[in-house]
Amino acid sequence: MSIELISRRGPIGKGWHAVALRDGAERLLGASRVGRGKSDARAGKVQWLDVEAGLARGDVLDADGELYQARLELPAFREGDREAFLQVARARPELPARMAGGTYPQEIEAELARSEVSLLPRDATELSHDCSCLDWPGPCRHVAALLYVLVEAVDEQPVLLLTLRGLALEDLVSPREPATPPAGSGADGPGGADRADGADSAEGAGDGESLPPAAARGAWDPAHTDPAKLAEVLGEDVAAVIHRFYSHPLQ
Repeated sequence: MSIELISRRGPIGKGWHAVALRDGAERLLGASRVGRGKSDARAGKVQWLDVEAGLARGDVLDADGELYQARLELPAFREGDREAFLQVARARPELPARMAGGTYPQEIEAELARSEVSLLPRDATELSHDCSCLDWPGPCRHVAALLYVLVEAVDEQPVLLLTLRGLALEDLVSPREPATPPAGSGADGPGGADRADGADSAEGAGDGESLPPAAARGAWDPAHTDPAKLAEVLGEDVAAVIHRFYSHPLQ
């Protein structure tokens, strides 16, 4: 199944981030390749697009009927650049929702520029390309066609820029601090360890049978005493009263 571009004429890409990606890649491709690649993209020659960390790739149908796999590479962030980006991004709690909705605020790039970091390629030298065709050293028309499909995809889904840089939308959300339990609560609070130990001792004994808490402690539990034995000691009337009381405790 081929990819159909929305754009049918004129420049491809409307959002500022898509235009920046397109302009940077066109400088890499050169004017002679741009026209043919754009025509191929609009003709549906790109069969599929896959974007992952540092790489966009897809099969492109050539005029001879052969499929060639083209690749565009934009390096994933190194650790220092990643941290610089996340510091800026996490200061904007609304950013994940805006990017998921199809917008990448330009002011983010202005802040990133102070650290010499960009989600977009900073210049053509940051981009590289490859293709399975024999047009070497390229870039070939297949790479150019892939570029325009990528530009339109990024225009609608700026989250793909995160993917290329080795990030996910979830990374933009600041991690939550672990909740501090109130003083005196939990197993470490007053009596907490005793309660935990008591609960443990009340659960399971012997062959996995669950014993009542009193029986687990070795104490007499009237609710689990044979009324006939009580009657031998206390008499039938008293034994019956005790048995009914402990068999149906007050709630």
